[in-house]
Amino acid sequence: MTTLQILALVWLALVFAVSLWQHINLGLIMIPAAFVLAEIAGVPVKSLYAGFPTKLVLLVLGVAFLWNHVQESRLANIFVTAMVRAARGRAFLLPWVMAFLTAVICAVGALPAAALAITIPVAMEIARRENIRAALMGTVVIQGACVGGFSPFNPWGNLVAMQAAQNGIAFDSVFFFLCQGALALAVGLVGFFCFGGLKLLRQKGQNGQVEPAVKAGAGVLPTSARAADKALTRSGLTAYQWCSLAAVLCFITLVLRRFDVGLTAFAAGMTLQIIFRTNGKQAIAKLPWGIALMIGGVLLYVGLLEKMGVLHAIGSALSGMENPSLVRYGISLLGTIIANFESSSVAVLGLVMPVAIKSMGSAVQAIAANMQLALLSGSIAVMAASPFHIGGALILAETETADRAFKDLLLWVACLALVLPFLAFLL
Repeated sequence: MTTLQILALVWLALVFAVSLWQHINLGLIMIPAAFVLAEIAGVPVKSLYAGFPTKLVLLVLGVAFLWNHVQESRLANIFVTAMVRAARGRAFLLPWVMAFLTAVICAVGALPAAALAITIPVAMEIARRENIRAALMGTVVIQGACVGGFSPFNPWGNLVAMQAAQNGIAFDSVFFFLCQGALALAVGLVGFFCFGGLKLLRQKGQNGQVEPAVKAGAGVLPTSARAADKALTRSGLTAYQWCSLAAVLCFITLVLRRFDVGLTAFAAGMTLQIIFRTNGKQAIAKLPWGIALMIGGVLLYVGLLEKMGVLHAIGSALSGMENPSLVRYGISLLGTIIANFESSSVAVLGLVMPVAIKSMGSAVQAIAANMQLALLSGSIAVMAASPFHIGGALILAETETADRAFKDLLLWVACLALVLPFLAFLL
């Protein structure tokens, strides 16, 4: 590594420490830090802007915009009420039900980011209503995405299969899926108990009793929406709720057909905004701008690191090792670190899988090879809980305790990034 590349890593650590010390939004401090580093490194400003995660920021804001309408219409209360009643007061089941739904959506072919955009807002509303820690609900739901994401019908699973086939590794899609699923379930269970699952298990059931329909944060219907509601029949749902339900179903359908998540959410939300003429300033104010700024600033800096060749240099150094176990450990550690900041897990898998597979050699037994592949890919996938990843960002955007959730998720992925690569070394 060059002196400039080492300086970039030291500068990153220093900026991160100052952010924690002064309680400054990490993205807010990362933007000027990236600018200073770019000037020192001679990187053009255009290249710096190219690293801004426009798609991810729009996804977070768009999903929040649409979900705000679902809350404003009080349709969210109906969703959550139905889930809570089905659980019959057993709140500990709710995270696993949401994880199962996420896994099913991913297993049939939807990208995990799309599935999480559908299920996390509902999951976070349930967590708020049932006093479930946001990190508990979020980490368990994300493990559902990890399970379904490596099914034979999902792009994640197909990418691993393709890489294995190209390097002569005997790949068993079913065994690989089961191994990866077992890993995701184990990680989910650890997260469940680390973030208060035992308290939920001991919690006495409430027999599915429901809170009043109007809650703090649920919103008050604007005059135009109330007028539309009065004109409605006595069937149950209001006009605003019917239209919100239609918008959500349309959003889910289009997302599963691979339409852009953020832009689709904005289009659906704006349709409701125009029809019911809700308060535009309030709608903008309720968007999670702090989360968007944090994600944008951090990934702007990471993009600069890629431009400077820092990540490539680290990968090249790891691939040059002679010990296959050390290579797997090193590349798994690098993959988990990158996955914390890279919004696309597919991109990280595409980066680290070829190096890891080559370290195995064609003589490795099929069972061992599939277990190693499952552990490596699973280690990268679980990093979706990072506050800087799509999953973690959606959790922060949809919870009322964002500061606590940020610390929980950051500590969680830091521990995973240390432990899981060590397991890859043992195999």
